[in-house]
Amino acid sequence: MRYVSWQYLWGGREYGLLWHDQYYEPAPEVTEALRRLNLKEPWLFDQRKMRLSRAHTLAMHNEILPKDQWTKWDEETFYLKPYLDEIEAEKTERTKSSGFVPGFLMRKEEH
Repeated sequence: MRYVSWQYLWGGREYGLLWHDQYYEPAPEVTEALRRLNLKEPWLFDQRKMRLSRAHTLAMHNEILPKDQWTKWDEETFYLKPYLDEIEAEKTERTKSSGFVPGFLMRKEEH
């Protein structure tokens, strides 16, 4: 099902984006996953920023990439999945053990 939605429903591949490039950054889990990605694999974080910048530029000019430069299913990496899984496991464990909300979900003023 993931392939079908990626291939036929999602337009990001026309801009050279990967699936996780579309994840909403203000979401606390995504923000934390991106922070961890930047610490552990900064080159992937930089590549993400470059893809997003190129996609925004193309969208502003109402253009898309030539078809041979579109993202292919074989190139898809789902690079945030290990970090998102790790964060979900931490949230579940912390909620089970103490009932406290993880720190990255708290507002910055409460730290």
